[in-house]
Amino acid sequence: MELKPPEWANDAIIYQIFPDSFFNGEPYNDPPDTLDWGAPPERNRFYGGDLQGIIYKLDYLQKLGVNCIYLTPIFDAPSNHKYDTRNYFKVDETLGGDEALIDLVEQLHARGMRILLDGVFNHCGVEHPFFVDATRRGKESRYWSWFHIDSIPVVESPEPNYRCFAGYGKMPEFDLSNPQVRDYLLDVVRYWFEKADIDGWRLDTVEYLHPDFVRAVREKSKEMKPDAYVLGELLHLGTSWFKGGYLDGGMNYSLRKYLLSFFVFNNIDAKTFAEKLYVLRRSYPDWANYAMYNMIDSHDRPRITTLCNGRKEILKLILLFLFTYPGVPAIYYGDEIGIEGGSDPDCRRSMIWDEKLWDRELLEFYKRLIELRQTSPALKKGAFIPRIAENGLFTFEREYGNERVVVCLNNSPVPREYKIGKPYDVLLWGSARIDSCTVSLDPYGFTVLRKATERG
Repeated sequence: MELKPPEWANDAIIYQIFPDSFFNGEPYNDPPDTLDWGAPPERNRFYGGDLQGIIYKLDYLQKLGVNCIYLTPIFDAPSNHKYDTRNYFKVDETLGGDEALIDLVEQLHARGMRILLDGVFNHCGVEHPFFVDATRRGKESRYWSWFHIDSIPVVESPEPNYRCFAGYGKMPEFDLSNPQVRDYLLDVVRYWFEKADIDGWRLDTVEYLHPDFVRAVREKSKEMKPDAYVLGELLHLGTSWFKGGYLDGGMNYSLRKYLLSFFVFNNIDAKTFAEKLYVLRRSYPDWANYAMYNMIDSHDRPRITTLCNGRKEILKLILLFLFTYPGVPAIYYGDEIGIEGGSDPDCRRSMIWDEKLWDRELLEFYKRLIELRQTSPALKKGAFIPRIAENGLFTFEREYGNERVVVCLNNSPVPREYKIGKPYDVLLWGSARIDSCTVSLDPYGFTVLRKATERG
Protein backbone atom coordinates (compact mmCIF):
# COMPACT_ATOMS: atom_id res chain seq x y z
CA MET A 1 0.00 0.00 0.00
CA GLU A 2 1.33 3.43 -0.91
CA LEU A 3 1.97 5.64 2.09
CA LYS A 4 0.46 9.11 1.82
CA PRO A 5 1.04 12.26 3.84
CA PRO A 6 -1.68 12.74 6.46
CA GLU A 7 -4.71 14.80 5.46
CA TRP A 8 -4.18 17.05 8.48
CA ALA A 9 -0.97 18.40 6.95
CA ASN A 10 -3.10 20.53 4.60
CA ASP A 11 -4.53 22.33 7.63
CA ALA A 12 -1.33 22.52 9.65
CA ILE A 13 0.36 25.68 10.91
CA ILE A 14 3.57 24.44 12.54
CA TYR A 15 5.40 26.29 15.31
CA GLN A 16 9.02 25.29 15.91
CA ILE A 17 10.21 25.52 19.52
CA PHE A 18 13.73 25.37 20.89
CA PRO A 19 12.59 24.23 24.37
CA ASP A 20 15.44 25.67 26.46
CA SER A 21 14.70 29.15 25.10
CA PHE A 22 10.90 29.22 25.11
CA PHE A 23 9.64 29.47 28.71
CA ASN A 24 10.91 28.32 32.11
CA GLY A 25 7.92 26.61 33.67
CA GLU A 26 9.72 24.71 36.42
CA PRO A 27 12.80 26.54 37.77
CA TYR A 28 13.60 23.64 40.12
CA ASN A 29 14.91 21.55 37.21
CA ASP A 30 17.22 24.27 35.85
CA PRO A 31 20.78 23.21 35.10
CA PRO A 32 23.51 24.94 37.14
CA ASP A 33 24.63 28.43 36.11
CA THR A 34 21.62 29.21 33.93
CA LEU A 35 21.55 32.46 31.99
CA ASP A 36 19.25 35.27 32.98
CA TRP A 37 16.18 35.26 30.76
CA GLY A 38 16.83 37.85 28.06
CA ALA A 39 20.63 37.65 28.29
CA PRO A 40 22.50 36.97 25.03
CA PRO A 41 22.58 33.22 24.27
CA GLU A 42 25.76 31.27 24.88
CA ARG A 43 26.55 28.01 23.14
CA ASN A 44 27.34 26.11 26.35
CA ARG A 45 24.85 27.59 28.82
CA PHE A 46 21.15 27.11 29.42
CA TYR A 47 18.17 29.43 29.87
CA GLY A 48 16.15 26.81 31.75
CA GLY A 49 13.15 26.52 29.43
CA ASP A 50 11.25 23.23 29.69
CA LEU A 51 8.17 21.33 28.54
CA GLN A 52 6.07 22.62 31.43
CA GLY A 53 6.85 26.07 30.12
CA ILE A 54 5.31 25.11 26.78
CA ILE A 55 2.22 23.79 28.57
CA TYR A 56 1.84 27.13 30.35
CA LYS A 57 1.89 28.91 26.98
CA LEU A 58 -0.55 26.71 25.05
CA ASP A 59 -3.25 29.39 25.31
CA TYR A 60 -0.85 31.82 23.62
CA LEU A 61 -0.09 29.36 20.82
CA GLN A 62 -3.73 28.51 20.26
CA LYS A 63 -4.76 32.17 20.10
CA LEU A 64 -2.00 32.72 17.56
CA GLY A 65 -3.61 30.02 15.43
CA VAL A 66 -0.91 27.35 15.66
CA ASN A 67 -2.17 23.75 15.55
CA CYS A 68 1.06 21.74 15.53
CA ILE A 69 4.35 22.20 17.35
CA TYR A 70 7.74 20.80 16.37
CA LEU A 71 10.27 20.49 19.18
CA THR A 72 14.00 20.41 18.59
CA PRO A 73 15.54 17.43 20.45
CA ILE A 74 14.27 16.76 23.95
CA PHE A 75 16.00 13.49 24.85
CA ASP A 76 18.68 13.20 27.52
CA ALA A 77 21.81 15.04 26.36
CA PRO A 78 24.49 17.27 27.92
CA SER A 79 24.06 20.31 25.66
CA ASN A 80 21.31 22.91 25.45
CA HIS A 81 20.59 22.00 21.80
CA LYS A 82 20.51 18.24 22.54
CA TYR A 83 21.65 17.00 19.15
CA ASP A 84 24.28 15.01 21.10
CA THR A 85 21.89 12.38 22.49
CA ARG A 86 22.88 10.39 25.55
CA ASN A 87 19.66 8.38 26.03
CA TYR A 88 16.96 8.14 23.34
CA PHE A 89 14.49 6.53 25.72
CA LYS A 90 14.42 9.35 28.26
CA VAL A 91 13.26 12.95 28.07
CA ASP A 92 15.96 15.14 29.60
CA GLU A 93 15.31 15.93 33.26
CA THR A 94 16.15 19.59 32.67
CA LEU A 95 13.09 19.65 30.38
CA GLY A 96 10.85 17.88 32.90
CA GLY A 97 11.36 14.20 32.10
CA ASP A 98 9.01 11.70 30.46
CA GLU A 99 5.91 12.73 32.41
CA ALA A 100 6.22 16.30 31.19
CA LEU A 101 6.14 15.10 27.58
CA ILE A 102 3.15 12.85 28.21
CA ASP A 103 1.33 15.74 29.88
CA LEU A 104 2.20 18.10 27.03
CA VAL A 105 0.95 15.70 24.36
CA GLU A 106 -2.30 15.06 26.24
CA GLN A 107 -2.98 18.76 26.58
CA LEU A 108 -2.14 19.42 22.93
CA HIS A 109 -4.46 16.66 21.76
CA ALA A 110 -7.25 17.94 24.01
CA ARG A 111 -6.98 21.23 22.09
CA GLY A 112 -6.94 19.54 18.68
CA MET A 113 -3.23 20.27 18.27
CA ARG A 114 -0.38 17.93 17.30
CA ILE A 115 3.31 17.46 18.08
CA LEU A 116 6.41 16.39 16.13
CA LEU A 117 9.63 15.25 17.77
CA ASP A 118 13.15 15.61 16.39
CA GLY A 119 14.72 12.29 15.48
CA VAL A 120 18.51 12.57 15.60
CA PHE A 121 19.40 9.18 14.16
CA ASN A 122 22.52 9.90 12.11
CA HIS A 123 24.63 10.40 15.21
CA CYS A 124 24.52 10.39 19.00
CA GLY A 125 26.71 12.12 21.58
CA VAL A 126 30.09 11.06 22.95
CA GLU A 127 28.40 10.41 26.30
CA HIS A 128 26.04 7.83 24.84
CA PRO A 129 26.82 4.62 26.78
CA PHE A 130 27.27 2.55 23.62
CA PHE A 131 29.94 4.87 22.28
CA VAL A 132 31.55 5.07 25.71
CA ASP A 133 31.71 1.27 25.83
CA ALA A 134 33.22 1.11 22.34
CA THR A 135 35.90 3.65 23.18
CA ARG A 136 36.81 1.93 26.46
CA ARG A 137 36.75 -1.71 25.39
CA GLY A 138 37.73 -1.31 21.76
CA LYS A 139 37.01 -4.24 19.48
CA GLU A 140 35.93 -6.34 22.46
CA SER A 141 32.91 -4.10 22.85
CA ARG A 142 29.65 -5.39 21.40
CA TYR A 143 29.10 -1.81 20.19
CA TRP A 144 32.38 -1.44 18.29
CA SER A 145 30.60 -2.19 15.01
CA TRP A 146 27.86 0.32 15.81
CA PHE A 147 30.19 3.18 14.86
CA HIS A 148 32.80 4.00 12.22
CA ILE A 149 35.99 3.90 14.31
CA ASP A 150 39.28 3.90 12.45
CA SER A 151 41.76 2.83 15.12
CA ILE A 152 42.57 2.29 18.78
CA PRO A 153 42.82 4.25 21.00
CA VAL A 154 39.80 6.37 20.13
CA VAL A 155 40.68 10.06 20.22
CA GLU A 156 38.61 13.22 19.73
CA SER A 157 41.47 15.66 19.10
CA PRO A 158 43.29 17.09 17.31
CA GLU A 159 41.03 15.29 14.83
CA PRO A 160 38.59 12.48 15.67
CA ASN A 161 39.65 9.07 14.43
CA TYR A 162 36.01 8.11 14.03
CA ARG A 163 33.33 9.33 11.69
CA CYS A 164 31.28 12.15 13.19
CA PHE A 165 28.71 14.65 12.02
CA ALA A 166 30.39 17.37 9.93
CA GLY A 167 33.69 16.51 11.64
CA TYR A 168 32.36 17.56 15.05
CA GLY A 169 33.86 15.11 17.52
CA LYS A 170 31.05 15.42 20.08
CA MET A 171 28.65 13.72 17.66
CA PRO A 172 29.89 10.27 16.53
CA GLU A 173 27.94 8.77 13.64
CA PHE A 174 26.13 5.45 13.84
CA ASP A 175 26.87 2.76 11.28
CA LEU A 176 23.38 2.41 9.85
CA SER A 177 24.43 -0.55 7.72
CA ASN A 178 24.46 -2.55 10.96
CA PRO A 179 21.02 -4.21 11.45
CA GLN A 180 21.37 -3.95 15.24
CA VAL A 181 21.74 -0.17 15.00
CA ARG A 182 18.68 0.08 12.80
CA ASP A 183 16.60 -2.09 15.11
CA TYR A 184 17.68 0.01 18.08
CA LEU A 185 16.70 3.31 16.43
CA LEU A 186 13.44 1.94 15.02
CA ASP A 187 12.62 0.87 18.55
CA VAL A 188 13.06 4.53 19.55
CA VAL A 189 10.54 5.50 16.86
CA ARG A 190 8.06 2.91 18.10
CA TYR A 191 8.62 3.67 21.77
CA TRP A 192 7.57 7.32 21.69
CA PHE A 193 4.44 6.63 19.68
CA GLU A 194 3.46 4.07 22.32
CA LYS A 195 4.56 5.96 25.41
CA ALA A 196 3.55 9.51 24.54
CA ASP A 197 1.22 9.22 21.50
CA ILE A 198 3.26 11.67 19.41
CA ASP A 199 2.12 12.60 15.89
CA GLY A 200 5.31 12.27 13.87
CA TRP A 201 9.01 12.87 13.44
CA ARG A 202 11.31 15.42 11.90
CA LEU A 203 14.45 13.55 10.82
CA ASP A 204 17.63 15.49 11.45
CA THR A 205 20.28 15.55 8.67
CA VAL A 206 18.20 13.18 6.56
CA GLU A 207 20.63 13.61 3.67
CA TYR A 208 23.25 11.77 5.77
CA LEU A 209 21.00 8.77 6.40
CA HIS A 210 20.66 5.50 4.50
CA PRO A 211 17.54 5.82 2.32
CA ASP A 212 16.23 2.38 3.26
CA PHE A 213 16.55 3.29 6.94
CA VAL A 214 14.55 6.48 6.32
CA ARG A 215 11.86 4.43 4.58
CA ALA A 216 11.82 2.06 7.55
CA VAL A 217 11.31 4.98 9.93
CA ARG A 218 8.36 6.19 7.88
CA GLU A 219 6.86 2.72 7.63
CA LYS A 220 7.25 2.14 11.37
CA SER A 221 5.67 5.52 12.06
CA LYS A 222 2.66 4.74 9.84
CA GLU A 223 2.38 1.33 11.46
CA MET A 224 2.17 2.97 14.87
CA LYS A 225 -0.09 5.83 13.76
CA PRO A 226 -1.47 5.78 10.20
CA ASP A 227 -1.76 9.57 10.03
CA ALA A 228 1.77 10.20 11.32
CA TYR A 229 3.75 12.91 9.52
CA VAL A 230 7.43 12.24 8.79
CA LEU A 231 9.56 15.00 7.33
CA GLY A 232 13.26 15.32 6.72
CA GLU A 233 15.73 18.16 6.97
CA LEU A 234 16.48 18.86 3.30
CA LEU A 235 19.16 21.49 2.78
CA HIS A 236 19.13 20.88 -0.97
CA LEU A 237 16.78 19.60 -3.64
CA GLY A 238 15.43 16.28 -2.37
CA THR A 239 13.65 14.77 -5.36
CA SER A 240 14.67 11.16 -4.74
CA TRP A 241 13.20 11.13 -1.22
CA PHE A 242 9.68 11.38 -2.68
CA LYS A 243 10.00 8.70 -5.34
CA GLY A 244 10.22 5.66 -3.11
CA GLY A 245 8.10 6.23 -0.03
CA TYR A 246 10.83 7.72 2.12
CA LEU A 247 9.23 10.93 3.43
CA ASP A 248 5.94 12.77 3.72
CA GLY A 249 7.58 16.18 3.46
CA GLY A 250 10.82 18.04 3.90
CA MET A 251 12.13 21.25 5.41
CA ASN A 252 12.07 23.37 2.28
CA TYR A 253 15.45 25.13 2.52
CA SER A 254 15.52 25.53 -1.26
CA LEU A 255 12.38 27.65 -1.10
CA ARG A 256 13.90 29.68 1.73
CA LYS A 257 16.99 30.36 -0.38
CA TYR A 258 14.91 31.67 -3.27
CA LEU A 259 12.74 33.83 -0.98
CA LEU A 260 15.81 35.50 0.49
CA SER A 261 17.40 35.94 -2.93
CA PHE A 262 14.34 37.67 -4.39
CA PHE A 263 12.87 39.65 -1.51
CA VAL A 264 15.82 40.38 0.80
CA PHE A 265 19.07 40.34 -1.15
CA ASN A 266 17.68 41.23 -4.62
CA ASN A 267 20.05 38.73 -6.19
CA ILE A 268 17.40 37.54 -8.65
CA ASP A 269 14.56 39.30 -10.45
CA ALA A 270 10.90 38.30 -10.47
CA LYS A 271 11.21 36.28 -13.68
CA THR A 272 14.15 34.25 -12.32
CA PHE A 273 12.33 33.78 -9.02
CA ALA A 274 9.32 32.35 -10.88
CA GLU A 275 11.57 30.05 -12.91
CA LYS A 276 13.29 28.70 -9.81
CA LEU A 277 9.93 28.08 -8.10
CA TYR A 278 8.72 26.24 -11.21
CA VAL A 279 11.75 23.93 -11.22
CA LEU A 280 11.37 23.32 -7.49
CA ARG A 281 7.67 22.43 -7.79
CA ARG A 282 8.23 20.20 -10.81
CA SER A 283 11.03 18.36 -9.01
CA TYR A 284 8.49 16.85 -6.60
CA PRO A 285 5.20 14.97 -7.00
CA ASP A 286 2.20 17.25 -6.48
CA TRP A 287 1.34 15.61 -3.17
CA ALA A 288 4.84 16.31 -1.84
CA ASN A 289 4.61 20.03 -2.64
CA TYR A 290 1.53 20.29 -0.43
CA ALA A 291 3.22 18.45 2.45
CA MET A 292 6.51 20.39 2.40
CA TYR A 293 7.50 22.23 5.59
CA ASN A 294 7.85 25.79 4.29
CA MET A 295 9.94 27.92 6.63
CA ILE A 296 11.94 31.12 6.56
CA ASP A 297 13.67 30.63 9.92
CA SER A 298 14.99 27.77 12.02
CA HIS A 299 17.16 27.10 15.05
CA ASP A 300 20.43 27.31 13.09
CA ARG A 301 19.79 30.20 10.68
CA PRO A 302 19.72 33.98 11.20
CA ARG A 303 16.24 35.28 11.92
CA ILE A 304 14.28 36.92 9.14
CA THR A 305 13.66 40.06 11.22
CA THR A 306 17.41 40.61 11.40
CA LEU A 307 17.99 39.73 7.75
CA CYS A 308 15.38 42.30 6.69
CA ASN A 309 17.26 44.93 8.70
CA GLY A 310 14.19 46.87 9.78
CA ARG A 311 12.43 46.72 6.41
CA LYS A 312 9.11 45.44 7.65
CA GLU A 313 7.47 45.92 4.27
CA ILE A 314 9.84 43.26 2.85
CA LEU A 315 9.19 40.96 5.79
CA LYS A 316 5.45 41.20 5.17
CA LEU A 317 5.82 40.28 1.50
CA ILE A 318 7.83 37.18 2.43
CA LEU A 319 5.34 36.10 5.06
CA LEU A 320 2.34 36.63 2.81
CA PHE A 321 4.00 34.52 0.14
CA LEU A 322 4.83 31.78 2.67
CA PHE A 323 1.22 31.49 3.85
CA THR A 324 -0.37 31.57 0.41
CA TYR A 325 2.04 29.22 -1.42
CA PRO A 326 1.49 25.42 -1.55
CA GLY A 327 2.92 23.63 1.47
CA VAL A 328 2.78 23.71 5.26
CA PRO A 329 3.62 27.15 6.72
CA ALA A 330 6.05 27.01 9.65
CA ILE A 331 6.87 29.66 12.25
CA TYR A 332 10.04 29.71 14.34
CA TYR A 333 9.23 30.69 17.91
CA GLY A 334 9.28 34.44 18.51
CA ASP A 335 9.34 35.48 14.87
CA GLU A 336 5.72 36.54 15.26
CA ILE A 337 6.67 39.20 17.83
CA GLY A 338 9.79 40.41 16.06
CA ILE A 339 12.65 38.67 17.89
CA GLU A 340 16.01 39.47 16.32
CA GLY A 341 18.89 37.03 15.96
CA GLY A 342 22.03 36.46 13.93
CA SER A 343 23.91 33.25 13.27
CA ASP A 344 23.70 30.28 15.62
CA PRO A 345 23.53 30.53 18.61
CA ASP A 346 22.21 34.12 18.44
CA CYS A 347 19.09 32.88 16.62
CA ARG A 348 18.22 30.99 19.83
CA ARG A 349 17.53 34.03 21.99
CA SER A 350 15.07 33.56 24.81
CA MET A 351 11.44 34.16 23.96
CA ILE A 352 10.14 37.59 24.93
CA TRP A 353 7.17 37.38 27.29
CA ASP A 354 7.01 41.05 28.27
CA GLU A 355 4.18 42.15 25.98
CA LYS A 356 5.38 45.75 26.07
CA LEU A 357 8.39 44.59 24.03
CA TRP A 358 6.35 42.80 21.37
CA ASP A 359 5.98 44.08 17.83
CA ARG A 360 2.19 44.22 17.99
CA GLU A 361 1.79 45.14 14.34
CA LEU A 362 3.78 42.09 13.28
CA LEU A 363 1.90 39.81 15.67
CA GLU A 364 -1.44 40.93 14.24
CA PHE A 365 -0.05 40.39 10.75
CA TYR A 366 0.78 36.78 11.61
CA LYS A 367 -2.66 36.22 13.11
CA ARG A 368 -4.29 37.60 9.98
CA LEU A 369 -2.11 35.38 7.80
CA ILE A 370 -3.10 32.29 9.76
CA GLU A 371 -6.78 33.25 9.66
CA LEU A 372 -6.57 33.86 5.91
CA ARG A 373 -4.93 30.48 5.38
CA GLN A 374 -7.29 28.54 7.61
CA THR A 375 -10.47 29.98 6.09
CA SER A 376 -9.48 29.37 2.46
CA PRO A 377 -9.57 25.84 1.00
CA ALA A 378 -7.84 27.23 -2.10
CA LEU A 379 -4.84 28.40 -0.07
CA LYS A 380 -4.59 25.12 1.82
CA LYS A 381 -4.90 22.66 -1.05
CA GLY A 382 -5.70 24.52 -4.26
CA ALA A 383 -3.84 24.41 -7.56
CA PHE A 384 -1.04 26.93 -8.02
CA ILE A 385 -1.46 29.07 -11.13
CA PRO A 386 1.46 31.42 -11.88
CA ARG A 387 0.65 34.75 -13.51
CA ILE A 388 2.87 37.83 -13.89
CA ALA A 389 6.54 37.87 -12.83
CA GLU A 390 8.30 41.01 -14.04
CA ASN A 391 9.68 44.35 -12.77
CA GLY A 392 9.41 43.23 -9.14
CA LEU A 393 5.74 42.27 -9.59
CA PHE A 394 4.92 38.67 -8.68
CA THR A 395 1.34 37.41 -8.94
CA PHE A 396 -0.29 34.01 -8.77
CA GLU A 397 -3.65 32.39 -8.20
CA ARG A 398 -4.85 29.45 -6.13
CA GLU A 399 -7.93 27.49 -7.14
CA TYR A 400 -9.91 24.79 -5.40
CA GLY A 401 -13.51 23.88 -6.17
CA ASN A 402 -15.39 27.10 -6.84
CA GLU A 403 -12.93 29.25 -4.89
CA ARG A 404 -10.28 31.23 -6.74
CA VAL A 405 -7.83 33.52 -4.94
CA VAL A 406 -5.32 35.90 -6.52
CA VAL A 407 -2.19 37.09 -4.69
CA CYS A 408 -0.29 40.19 -5.84
CA LEU A 409 3.14 41.11 -4.43
CA ASN A 410 5.04 44.23 -5.47
CA ASN A 411 8.69 43.77 -4.52
CA SER A 412 9.80 47.09 -5.96
CA PRO A 413 10.11 50.74 -4.83
CA VAL A 414 7.68 52.00 -7.49
CA PRO A 415 3.93 51.47 -7.95
CA ARG A 416 2.86 48.60 -10.19
CA GLU A 417 -0.35 47.62 -11.94
CA TYR A 418 -1.71 44.16 -12.57
CA LYS A 419 -4.56 43.45 -14.97
CA ILE A 420 -6.49 40.55 -13.52
CA GLY A 421 -8.58 39.90 -16.62
CA LYS A 422 -11.85 39.40 -14.77
CA PRO A 423 -13.48 40.97 -11.73
CA TYR A 424 -11.96 39.91 -8.42
CA ASP A 425 -13.64 42.63 -6.47
CA VAL A 426 -13.72 40.93 -3.09
CA LEU A 427 -10.68 42.36 -1.29
CA LEU A 428 -9.59 39.81 1.31
CA TRP A 429 -6.54 41.75 2.39
CA GLY A 430 -4.30 44.61 1.33
CA SER A 431 -4.66 48.23 0.38
CA ALA A 432 -4.65 48.09 -3.41
CA ARG A 433 -6.91 50.23 -5.57
CA ILE A 434 -9.09 48.23 -7.92
CA ASP A 435 -10.46 49.87 -11.06
CA SER A 436 -12.47 47.42 -13.14
CA CYS A 437 -9.92 44.66 -13.89
CA THR A 438 -6.78 46.58 -12.90
CA VAL A 439 -5.12 46.33 -9.49
CA SER A 440 -2.86 49.25 -8.52
CA LEU A 441 -0.19 48.34 -5.95
CA ASP A 442 1.86 50.75 -3.85
CA PRO A 443 5.64 50.27 -3.58
CA TYR A 444 6.20 47.00 -1.69
CA GLY A 445 2.44 46.64 -1.46
CA PHE A 446 0.35 43.48 -1.61
CA THR A 447 -3.20 42.40 -2.21
CA VAL A 448 -5.21 39.20 -1.85
CA LEU A 449 -8.46 39.06 -3.85
CA ARG A 450 -11.24 36.57 -4.43
CA LYS A 451 -13.90 36.20 -7.09
CA ALA A 452 -16.90 38.47 -6.71
CA THR A 453 -19.14 35.40 -7.03
CA GLU A 454 -17.72 34.11 -3.74
CA ARG A 455 -19.11 37.01 -1.72
CA GLY A 456 -21.19 35.78 1.21
